Amino acid sequence: MRTMLGIVAAGLGAAFGAAAQAQAPADPGAGGRTAGLDRPGWTVFTDGAGTRVDVPAGIFTEQVGPARRGAGVELQSADGRARLMVYVEPNDEAFTPERFVRTNLKVPAGALDYRRITDRFFAVSGVNEGEIFYSRCNFPARASGRMHCIYVAYPQAEEKAWDDIVTRISLSLRGSRN
Repeated sequence: MRTMLGIVAAGLGAAFGAAAQAQAPADPGAGGRTAGLDRPGWTVFTDGAGTRVDVPAGIFTEQVGPARRGAGVELQSADGRARLMVYVEPNDEAFTPERFVRTNLKVPAGALDYRRITDRFFAVSGVNEGEIFYSRCNFPARASGRMHCIYVAYPQAEEKAWDDIVTRISLSLRGSRN
């Protein structure tokens, strides 16, 4: 995944300063893999802010609570080994994706394994304490408005199994353009 894609929560927390804590697995999945990883069970998540994203509901079965950034939701796997946040964050400062990452990144840029920044979105990824984090935010069409974001964290040892899953989540992310 890190070789193909791209940060905001342990990644967000480590990278952008949110209070993200790694959670100990409650009940490891079969063979020490994240519960549900072999049966993602895709569904489309939507919210009142116009966010739309494909979510593997067979993996992220538990709602933890509100997202740690912006307005949204945090989900986790039944065994606590993986997390997903879907959230909307205001862009009142009218940051470009490049400026947002430059201003908010809390880890050295060298800690990132992947970094892709365009005029419409950023996607970053890295490893923190044995966990891969991946974050993407799509930016509004106007200078200010809402950023539609996702954050995924999962065990580094499962990187290959997560590649296609994270790719689908990332590429499906859509939001209203305001």
